[in-house]
Amino acid sequence: MPPMQLFPPFCPSCRESLARNGDSFTCQKCGRLYPMRGGFVDFLSSLPLAEAQQVVRRTFDTLSPSYDNAIVRLVEGLGCPWDDYTARLETFMAGAGGKIILDVGSGTSFPVGPFVPRTSIYVGVDVSAEMLGHAQSLFGDSLNVALWNVDAERIPLPDSCVDLCLALLSFNVFPEPHKAAGEIRRVLKKDGSVFGTVFVQAPPEDLLSERPVEPQFVREVLSVFDPSAWKFTDETEGGILFFSVNRAAST
Repeated sequence: MPPMQLFPPFCPSCRESLARNGDSFTCQKCGRLYPMRGGFVDFLSSLPLAEAQQVVRRTFDTLSPSYDNAIVRLVEGLGCPWDDYTARLETFMAGAGGKIILDVGSGTSFPVGPFVPRTSIYVGVDVSAEMLGHAQSLFGDSLNVALWNVDAERIPLPDSCVDLCLALLSFNVFPEPHKAAGEIRRVLKKDGSVFGTVFVQAPPEDLLSERPVEPQFVREVLSVFDPSAWKFTDETEGGILFFSVNRAAST
């Protein structure tokens, strides 16, 4: 039986607490059953996926064995040294000890995994079970890690519970990015922080079948965070845009 994780999910349909029954979770309101499979919670066997989400799932299931290498090649091919990319991530994660970390579109949890403190709770959500399988191999049976197979538009968490949120190259692929941003805003604490990346130029080779986005698109999507209360910042290195959202100092 998989170990009991420290941070149990909520029902992404009802947003009610789930009861643990052996190797599955059951919603006490709608009755949906969410089984544990290979170390992660499978929500998608009980919840329908839109066709666009099914395309994303199939794509990344296929890409999963080569995904980590493809990410490095993509970032460096767009003129951003990999060491610089991971250094920015490491800086964001430096204060993550004891925090609840949500990784939206977590994939294989690369390159986040090595930067997750053992005193934190890491929740990775991804639509691809194959990608999560690689993440499970990375983390093993760590009790401070929860991996959930679900789309970013239905994050199975209550409101205002996440300290830090990651979205690494995720907004390049979300079929409904505004809905994903709304979910991130919903689950983030009032003093929480977001750190993410997107690529804003077409990569030199077709590595991930993702689409480049404009910097203004990221700002518009994340306008769900009220600018009078939240500070949005971004910086570009090569074809990679790094962005963050933090509580404004005056609030």
